[in-house]
Amino acid sequence: MLWSSHGDLGYALGIARSGSGQIAGPWTHDPLPLFTKDGGHGMLFQTFSGQSMLTIHAPNDVPNERPVLFLAVEDGGRLTIEKRD
Repeated sequence: MLWSSHGDLGYALGIARSGSGQIAGPWTHDPLPLFTKDGGHGMLFQTFSGQSMLTIHAPNDVPNERPVLFLAVEDGGRLTIEKRD
Protein backbone atom coordinates (compact mmCIF):
# COMPACT_ATOMS: atom_id res chain seq x y z
CA MET A 1 0.00 0.00 0.00
CA LEU A 2 1.24 3.49 -0.81
CA TRP A 3 0.55 6.08 1.90
CA SER A 4 1.36 9.75 2.45
CA SER A 5 2.30 11.68 5.57
CA HIS A 6 4.52 14.56 6.61
CA GLY A 7 8.26 14.00 6.86
CA ASP A 8 11.42 16.04 7.46
CA LEU A 9 11.34 17.57 3.94
CA GLY A 10 7.57 18.05 3.64
CA TYR A 11 5.01 15.58 2.40
CA ALA A 12 6.41 12.06 1.90
CA LEU A 13 5.30 8.79 0.32
CA GLY A 14 5.87 5.46 2.04
CA ILE A 15 5.08 1.79 1.46
CA ALA A 16 3.34 -0.61 3.84
CA ARG A 17 3.02 -4.34 3.15
CA SER A 18 0.44 -6.82 4.41
CA GLY A 19 2.17 -9.90 5.80
CA SER A 20 -0.95 -11.98 5.18
CA GLY A 21 -1.79 -10.50 1.79
CA GLN A 22 -5.13 -9.45 3.29
CA ILE A 23 -6.48 -5.99 4.11
CA ALA A 24 -6.51 -6.90 7.83
CA GLY A 25 -2.70 -7.30 7.78
CA PRO A 26 -0.62 -7.40 9.83
CA TRP A 27 1.05 -4.44 8.12
CA THR A 28 4.73 -3.52 8.19
CA HIS A 29 6.22 -0.28 6.87
CA ASP A 30 9.32 -0.17 4.70
CA PRO A 31 12.11 1.50 6.71
CA LEU A 32 12.75 4.23 4.11
CA PRO A 33 10.17 6.39 2.31
CA LEU A 34 9.78 6.01 -1.44
CA PHE A 35 9.67 9.80 -1.92
CA THR A 36 10.66 12.45 0.66
CA LYS A 37 10.70 15.88 -0.99
CA ASP A 38 7.22 17.37 -0.53
CA GLY A 39 4.96 15.23 -2.71
CA GLY A 40 2.42 12.52 -2.10
CA HIS A 41 -0.82 10.69 -2.83
CA GLY A 42 0.95 8.29 -5.17
CA MET A 43 -0.57 5.95 -7.72
CA LEU A 44 1.12 3.23 -9.77
CA PHE A 45 0.07 2.59 -13.35
CA GLN A 46 1.34 1.05 -16.57
CA THR A 47 1.80 3.01 -19.78
CA PHE A 48 0.29 1.72 -23.02
CA SER A 49 3.72 0.25 -23.80
CA GLY A 50 3.79 -1.64 -20.47
CA GLN A 51 6.20 0.60 -18.54
CA SER A 52 5.48 0.92 -14.79
CA MET A 53 5.14 4.50 -13.60
CA LEU A 54 4.43 6.31 -10.33
CA THR A 55 2.57 9.61 -10.28
CA ILE A 56 2.38 11.96 -7.29
CA HIS A 57 1.40 15.56 -6.73
CA ALA A 58 4.20 17.94 -5.83
CA PRO A 59 4.90 20.27 -4.22
CA ASN A 60 2.29 20.08 -1.47
CA ASP A 61 1.58 23.80 -1.89
CA VAL A 62 -1.72 25.12 -3.28
CA PRO A 63 -1.94 26.36 -6.06
CA ASN A 64 1.48 25.06 -7.15
CA GLU A 65 0.68 21.32 -6.98
CA ARG A 66 1.31 19.49 -10.23
CA PRO A 67 1.43 15.85 -11.32
CA VAL A 68 4.96 14.44 -11.33
CA LEU A 69 5.83 11.16 -13.07
CA PHE A 70 8.60 8.69 -12.23
CA LEU A 71 9.70 5.43 -13.79
CA ALA A 72 8.88 2.71 -11.22
CA VAL A 73 11.00 -0.43 -10.98
CA GLU A 74 10.09 -3.53 -8.98
CA ASP A 75 12.90 -5.97 -8.31
CA GLY A 76 12.68 -8.81 -5.84
CA GLY A 77 9.59 -7.33 -4.19
CA ARG A 78 11.26 -3.93 -3.73
CA LEU A 79 9.86 -0.84 -5.45
CA THR A 80 12.19 1.98 -6.45
CA ILE A 81 11.71 5.08 -8.58
CA GLU A 82 14.05 6.90 -10.90
CA LYS A 83 14.11 10.34 -9.37
CA ARG A 84 14.25 13.41 -11.55
CA ASP A 85 16.75 16.19 -10.87
